[in-house]
Amino acid sequence: MYGFVNHALELLVIRNFGDKIWEQIKKEAEVEMEGAFLVRLIYDDEITYNLVEAAERVLKIPANAILEMFGGMFFDFCQESGYESILQVLGASPRDFLQNLDALHDHLATIYPGMRAPSFRCTEDPQTGTLILHYYSEREGLEPIVIGIVK
Repeated sequence: MYGFVNHALELLVIRNFGDKIWEQIKKEAEVEMEGAFLVRLIYDDEITYNLVEAAERVLKIPANAILEMFGGMFFDFCQESGYESILQVLGASPRDFLQNLDALHDHLATIYPGMRAPSFRCTEDPQTGTLILHYYSEREGLEPIVIGIVK
């Protein structure tokens, strides 16, 4: 994954639990590095998964809850990183926004070559009119991130 994902996870932990806890999580995950993750560098997916597993142990919070918190933080991080205007043009409704995420990922792939983004589709339950989000990813277990972003 690109470093911006790991950096957003780092911000989540530091802002909510402090620098010392982040250092403890990195140590538990056996991530040895000085400073923050570089946002435009690709890191092995295993680093991200190890950080989440370590955060679960250190924070004593289930991984799904951490990933959901991360989803909310990731949305904020994208806005703070200058993508706010792009996010605003994705659509005025939740359906339009979610339907246009693939187009955003296609655009970002020009900035982040090799990015392996998830895909999103929306359908509607014909009986209830409820919007159903379909999430597709080659990476397992990250669905709670999407829940956090949507919330």
